[in-house]
Amino acid sequence: MNKLAAVAVGLVAVGALSTAGAWYTGSQLPGVLNNLIDEANKQGADALLGTGVSSKLELVSLETRLFSSTAHYRFSLDAPAKDGEPRHIEILLVDNIEHGPLPASRLMRLNLWPVMAASNYQLEANELTQKWFDAAKGAAPLTGTGVLGYDGSTQGTLVLTPLDFAPSPTSAIKFSGMTLDIDASKNAKQVQVSGGMDSLLLSTTDETPVQVDLRDLTLSSEQRLGSGDFYVGDSSIKLATAQIKVADKPAVLIKDLAQVGSLQESGTALNGQIGYDIGKISYDGKDIGGLRTLWAIKNFDSAALQSLIKLYQDKLVPVQHAQALGEEAPQLDFSADEEARLKADLEKLLAGKPQLALDNFTLTTAHGQASLRVVLDLDKPESFELAPDELARQMIAKLEAKLSVAKAVIGDGVRIQAMVEGVTDAKAVEEQATMMTEMGSGMALGTGLLTLEGDTLQSSLHYADNKVTFNGQDMSVDEFITLVMAKTGGMGGGLDGEASMYDPEEGMGEGDHADGQAPDTAQ
Repeated sequence: MNKLAAVAVGLVAVGALSTAGAWYTGSQLPGVLNNLIDEANKQGADALLGTGVSSKLELVSLETRLFSSTAHYRFSLDAPAKDGEPRHIEILLVDNIEHGPLPASRLMRLNLWPVMAASNYQLEANELTQKWFDAAKGAAPLTGTGVLGYDGSTQGTLVLTPLDFAPSPTSAIKFSGMTLDIDASKNAKQVQVSGGMDSLLLSTTDETPVQVDLRDLTLSSEQRLGSGDFYVGDSSIKLATAQIKVADKPAVLIKDLAQVGSLQESGTALNGQIGYDIGKISYDGKDIGGLRTLWAIKNFDSAALQSLIKLYQDKLVPVQHAQALGEEAPQLDFSADEEARLKADLEKLLAGKPQLALDNFTLTTAHGQASLRVVLDLDKPESFELAPDELARQMIAKLEAKLSVAKAVIGDGVRIQAMVEGVTDAKAVEEQATMMTEMGSGMALGTGLLTLEGDTLQSSLHYADNKVTFNGQDMSVDEFITLVMAKTGGMGGGLDGEASMYDPEEGMGEGDHADGQAPDTAQ
C-alpha cells in the first residue's frame, strides 16, 4: 500500500510540475515566437539583399491555452513589378503548439526529455496555394514538426507532400515529395540540415515540348557561425540523374551531379574550396564525357572580408535594388572616410597573402582528357598609388598555370558535334575527326604558345619575383608580354592560311591551284 501511495504521490508531483511548466511556457511563448520571427526576417533580408525582392514573416494571431496554443503566421514576398503589375505573394501557416516541459506527443513516444514546446505546423489554403492542396489530394502540401528547447535550440522536420497535377493545360508535374531534417542552436549559431527527394518530373506540351526527369536528390550541411559572421563547415548537394528531352530530339542524360563545398577558419583566416562535378553526360544513349572542377581560397582575412562585404552592401546593393525595380540608380560615391576604410581593408586582406586557385578543371571525353590548373598568390603592394603596371607586379606574388589537352579530345569534339547533328555516316565522321585532330593540333602548335608531349598539347607558366618561366624558357615579364602579343597578333593570318589547306570544297594542298599554274612570285 505504501508503494502504491508513493506512485500516486509521484504522479501527482509530475502532473503538478507539468501544469506549472505548461503555464510558464504559455506565458513566455509570445516573446519567444516574436524573437524567432525577428531572427528569420533578419536572415531573409540578408539573403535577398540587392535583388529588389523583400520578404516578411509575421505572427497574425496566437490563441494560448494551458497546455497548448494555436498560432497563425503569414509569409509575404514582394518582387519588382512586371508589365506594370507589382508581384505580391502571401503564404499562410497554422501551428499547433504543445506546451512543455512534457508535450503529449513526446510522452506518447516515451521521450521524457523536457522541452519548452513542440510544434506541428502546416500550410493553410488560400487563393495562391489552393492548387497545391488539390494536387496533394486535399492534404497539406507542406507540413512540419519542431521542438524548441529551453536553451533556445530547435530541432525539426519539414515535409513537402507528394504531388501529381497539371498546373496548366499544357504542363504536368509529378513530385515524390521531400523531407528535410533541421537542427539549430540558439540564434542559429550552429545549423545542420539533411534530406532529399526521390524524383521530380516536369513536362510541357507547348510549341516546343520539354520533359525533365530529376532523380535522387540529397543535400547535407553542417555549419557554424565563425568569428567574422561567416558560416563555416561542410555542405553538399548531389543529384543522381537528370534527363532532359526537347521535342523529338534524343534525350540528354546527366549522371552524378554534385556541388560540394567546405569553408574553414584558422585563426582569423578563411580557407575553403568548392567543387562542381558532372560524372557523365550521354546523348541518345552514347557517352560524351564528364567534368570536374575545384575552386579554392586560402588565407583570406575574415574581418577584412566581412568589412568589404558590408561596404559592398552599403554602396552597391542600393544600385542593384534600383536596377531590379527599374528605377534610376543612385550615384556611386565614396566619402573620404569610406575610401580610407576600403584601402585599409584591402591592405589587411592582402597582408595575409591570400591565394585564389582553380585547383582542378578536368574535361574527360571518350578518348582523352583536357585539364587546366591556375593558382594566384597575392601580396600587399608598397602603395595603391603606384602606376597600374607596377601595382600589378607588386600585388601578384606568384602565378602558376598549366594547360594540358590530349589531341584525342579534338576528335571527340567532332564526334559529339556529328552526333548532335544526326550524322550517321560513321566512316565520314571518323575521317573528319582524324583530319580535325591533326589540323587543330597543328594550328595550336603553330601559335608557338603550346608544346607537344607525346599526344598531348601542353602549356605551362610560372611567374614570381618579376620573372617568367613559360614552357620551360626563362624570360622577363616584358619579354613574355612581347612574345604573347607577337604570337597572338599573327595568329589570324596563320590560321587562315592553315584553314585554306584543308578547304573541303577545294581539296588542295599548299601550292595547288585551280588553273594548274604555279603562283606568281614576282609580285
